[in-house]
Amino acid sequence: MNNKNEILVGALTLFGIVLFILGFKFLQGDDIFTRSKFVNIVADRVDGIAPSSPVLENGVPIGRVDNIELSTNPKYLNKAILTLKLEKGVIIPNDSKFVIYGLDMLGKMGVGLSRGTATSKAATELDTMLCLVKGNSIDQGVDLVKQLKPKIDSVLGSVYGLANNLNTQLGTGDNALIKKAVSDLSTTMQSINRLAGNADKMIVGLNGTLTENKGNIDGILKNVSQLTGKLNGETGKIDSILTNFKTLSSKLAALELASTVESAKGTLDELKKTLKLVTEGDGSVAKLLKDDGLYKDLTKAVNAFGSVMTDLQAHPKKYINLAIFDKSKSYTVADTTLEQFLKNNPKAAKAAKVIK
Repeated sequence: MNNKNEILVGALTLFGIVLFILGFKFLQGDDIFTRSKFVNIVADRVDGIAPSSPVLENGVPIGRVDNIELSTNPKYLNKAILTLKLEKGVIIPNDSKFVIYGLDMLGKMGVGLSRGTATSKAATELDTMLCLVKGNSIDQGVDLVKQLKPKIDSVLGSVYGLANNLNTQLGTGDNALIKKAVSDLSTTMQSINRLAGNADKMIVGLNGTLTENKGNIDGILKNVSQLTGKLNGETGKIDSILTNFKTLSSKLAALELASTVESAKGTLDELKKTLKLVTEGDGSVAKLLKDDGLYKDLTKAVNAFGSVMTDLQAHPKKYINLAIFDKSKSYTVADTTLEQFLKNNPKAAKAAKVIK
């Protein structure tokens, strides 16, 4: 029974020690349930770096500093060797570099990874990689100010020159802007004062003019009042004119303008139909307008008549030779072409003699 109690106390004590160690490692940042890989780096100094300091890549934690010690290796004699405990999945090219730099303005330091480009070989625990030191945040700020000091001095010099030029332009000299502006403002105020004086004189003159012509103005107003009274007295005549105009409008409205317009419209429609028949129909008028046969026949007849008249003038005996006689005269008719004429005129036939 006593042996069982002693074994239980020993086991509890051992379990407490293991639990303490695991808790301490957990508080240091170790992940006790996952495996890790280690990489050694060498640095000239490790100001602000301590075990459990973070290892970052682009600001993302990938591990922590596990151990720091001085090197006894002749290659890195008396330099600081840092053992980094990285996550198992992190693969670091063997040409990568590490940088010790400040993480904030309170002096907290960390180790940053500057990843290389080699893809054929990764760093192992046997490799010792270089580590640069940028110092803490305050030192970095001082270095930055030193780097920017020439540019700051140049900018300050330009600002100083601009201030001097601005002071010269605004403060002194005949061409000073403020002095010129004040002078222009003074001139403007004088012009405004003269304008106000002229306005006062104009108002005074207007008052005098109104005073002098007060009688005329009163007469004009009196005449206007009389004219208004007369117009009021002629209201009956105006009403009569309006009544006559209204009567005329009523008579004009009573006229059968609508029927007249409709009749005219009907006449125009009939005229359109007639013109359509003339232009599109088959009657005599349409043929006269469209067919040129009559024109051609008339032209031929006129030409033939002209030829006959010309030949008649040239050979009159060819057609007619009459000897018309009474008691003292005789008439002779030539050409058998007049037989019809003589048949139709018996008196001429009795008096004519045909010459063969």
